[in-house]
Amino acid sequence: SSAKMLATTARGAVSVFVLMLVLQFILRNQTWSRFLMVSFIVSSATMVGLARMAFLQIQRHLPHSIEPRKLAIVGTGARAKQMAERIHDYGHEAFDLVGFIEPSGGTNLFEVSGERVLGEALQLDSIVPKHHIEMIILATTRLNREEHLLLANRVDKMGLQLLEMPSNWGLANPRMALQNVGDLALVDLTTLAYPFRGALLKRSLDLMVVITGGLFVLPFLSCIALAIRLSDGGPALFTQTRCGQDGRPFEMFKFRSMVVNAEALRADLTTQNDSSGVLFKMRDDPRVTPIGKTLRRWSIDELPQVLNVLKGDMNLVGPRPLPLDDLQGIESNAELTYWFTQRSKVKPGITGTWQVSDRRDLKMEDMVRLDIDYIQNWSIWGDILLLIRTIPAVLRGRGSH
Repeated sequence: SSAKMLATTARGAVSVFVLMLVLQFILRNQTWSRFLMVSFIVSSATMVGLARMAFLQIQRHLPHSIEPRKLAIVGTGARAKQMAERIHDYGHEAFDLVGFIEPSGGTNLFEVSGERVLGEALQLDSIVPKHHIEMIILATTRLNREEHLLLANRVDKMGLQLLEMPSNWGLANPRMALQNVGDLALVDLTTLAYPFRGALLKRSLDLMVVITGGLFVLPFLSCIALAIRLSDGGPALFTQTRCGQDGRPFEMFKFRSMVVNAEALRADLTTQNDSSGVLFKMRDDPRVTPIGKTLRRWSIDELPQVLNVLKGDMNLVGPRPLPLDDLQGIESNAELTYWFTQRSKVKPGITGTWQVSDRRDLKMEDMVRLDIDYIQNWSIWGDILLLIRTIPAVLRGRGSH
């Protein structure tokens, strides 16, 4: 707005005036008349302010070269109307408010007047393509947490950006991403990923560690593969389909630590699952071979996943890739569905926060929380620290089950 622009210009003028005073004390041979200083600052600020106001006035009458982004607001109450007014006042005409989406159930506290109601949230699949909506803003208190999560999942699958008026509802930790809509800062519920440069740094670190380290461990890996082959005549490597980035399946490599027909025998052991969540874990799995127990205890069975890192399917550090079988039926739990959707936006990793924690005592909710916290607070130094902390975790011989 013009008032905000003038306030910014005034603050800049005062800053320049203070800088000139400081320089006058530092540069003893240089003096300026205070009258000239004040006249220069006032005249400069006035000219800059008038020029910017004139530019804004001219800009408003020029045709826009960029089409405004079409958005819809979920809500028809007072918060929704307030959001619409803010977009009109502070959106700089870069956003086109198509209309409002009615949350299902409840009674309106304040009816939106003079604006179109596009339909209910349950009709989102038809509303979005019909009106070419690119962005959705949550501005309602009539959705509970589960309804928020379900809506977030649907919007994410449709490839839209979902924002929310800041509140204390909280889908993530306090370091939530913000997205500017004009001069408004809204919570971005669809952004959970490493920075672009961060992803490049992770890839560079992966290749450097894997290529240099692989030269030293290759003879060791060859001996392990030979030992597995000689133990029962089965293959040394085991591949399993896991859930990768953006939910894409990929084949993950491991040293085979179970009998050859382990997958077929799993159905008979589902009632003995030691995990409290959707994952299948068993402390004394009868399918594990004698040599496999040693490999698992020292986490040696995970080493072939460096091949997945070289292929680009995985990172050295990141959330663990989950078997597709463990994700069946997860849609019945909106909370887990939302978080697993979010964590799958980054590449899975060989090691991470699970591996350096007390893995035997972690519950499903704790695992998910650690994954999300890692992604949101990612740093390259944090990755290096996790790689270092993995070494004593492996030497303790606790392994996984």
